[in-house]
Amino acid sequence: MKVIKNRDISLGLNISSKLLEAKASQKIKMGEFDFAIGKALAVKLVKAMAYQFREVHILNDGASRDGVQTIMRVELQDMDSKMDVTSGFTTVSAESYTRIALRAELIDAVDGKVMWVGTSQVNQTGGVTEAQILTYQEAGRGFAAGFDGAIDKAIGDILSQMNRSQNLRDYFKTLESAAKE
Repeated sequence: MKVIKNRDISLGLNISSKLLEAKASQKIKMGEFDFAIGKALAVKLVKAMAYQFREVHILNDGASRDGVQTIMRVELQDMDSKMDVTSGFTTVSAESYTRIALRAELIDAVDGKVMWVGTSQVNQTGGVTEAQILTYQEAGRGFAAGFDGAIDKAIGDILSQMNRSQNLRDYFKTLESAAKE
């Protein structure tokens, strides 16, 4: 049987305002679409970190760093999105394209030393195809599926890089040992 065990470390998570405010907006012939990609990414990132660490402190808005052992800063380097609706002979398709580039770094809360840096750049398409009639809501769900996939891939890529880093594993062992003493 496999066991999922989170690290016995208190993480302070700082998500840049640029990332939090990131939106995908576009006006097309069906109407205007706005997706709060940054907020969705932030929610999924907090959840992912909660699975990885004993405690997660959200450090935005000048929150106290008391009890935080390591700090993770996450920034949006770049984002691009496109939405389109295409009519065929018997079908109508709504497709989205998303490119998200993130940068994350873990910093020791005591000495301020950067312990790890990871970057992720993902491209994702998504959409929906319907026979003859495509409503505004169905198109929106199709667009959202592509954005959701891009967010999941970007966060998964950052987590994968963290888990593969031997330097970071050694740092986490040092933090956990110090906490037990």
